[in-house]
Amino acid sequence: MLRRFLYLDTETLGDYLSGLEDGVRESIERRNLSNKNTEGGVDAKVFTAKAGGARESEEAATFSDSPNSKFERLLELCQKAPELASWVDVANPDVDFSDIGIGAVFDVECEVYIPEAVKALAASGGMADALAQLENLLPFVSVFDPNAAQGLPDQREREAMRGFLGAFGGKTVAVGEFDESEWRIAGQINDQYLRSDIEGRARVFGKVSNKWGAGKWKPLLALPGSNLLSREQRRALERRRPEPSEENQHLEGPALMLDILAIYR
Repeated sequence: MLRRFLYLDTETLGDYLSGLEDGVRESIERRNLSNKNTEGGVDAKVFTAKAGGARESEEAATFSDSPNSKFERLLELCQKAPELASWVDVANPDVDFSDIGIGAVFDVECEVYIPEAVKALAASGGMADALAQLENLLPFVSVFDPNAAQGLPDQREREAMRGFLGAFGGKTVAVGEFDESEWRIAGQINDQYLRSDIEGRARVFGKVSNKWGAGKWKPLLALPGSNLLSREQRRALERRRPEPSEENQHLEGPALMLDILAIYR
């Protein structure tokens, strides 16, 4: 299968693969040995001579072990040794996710999107871009209207907002939904491994890090790995049902939290 990776965590990919292969492969060497029959002839009025034999040739090529080839091997190893890799072949999320455990690994097709509440706080776009535009415009605002800057965030407030946005550390949260199942999957993705826009129909390869049932809600900004809230604050948020106006900032179960390794088509 030809895969177009939208997201691929190459560091984690190397860790997973080295664990299954007992080491890190730097390159691959392939050799091709072939036998060729040769025959030569000379026709003349006086004589005809023919010579026949075999010639052996060898071709060798060395290939670098690219991230794409590593992923192909990892997927193959998981499918061939499911017990070793804790691999789950997901055919029906309602059935396969009900008994899935922490640490299980799977690859599944779903509709991937980034919640609007998360987009607003992303390192690029949303509030980050609005803040940058505001700071670029502020020196000119007072020139045209000295009172125009009143009511806008001051320097201290802008610094606090920048620190709040920086707490994401270049990470965001992606969510996957299924056509005929209430189950959802979610996981953090790191901007440095993004290759393209991840939203839309795609396959997600991940490892289960958390699980919660129907009727339970997890705040998107308090999912494991987030730096925005303390552990106590996250637990306090998880113990209460969100208000209707806050539901778009939460993920309702049944759901799985993943360490996302790859998103591809």
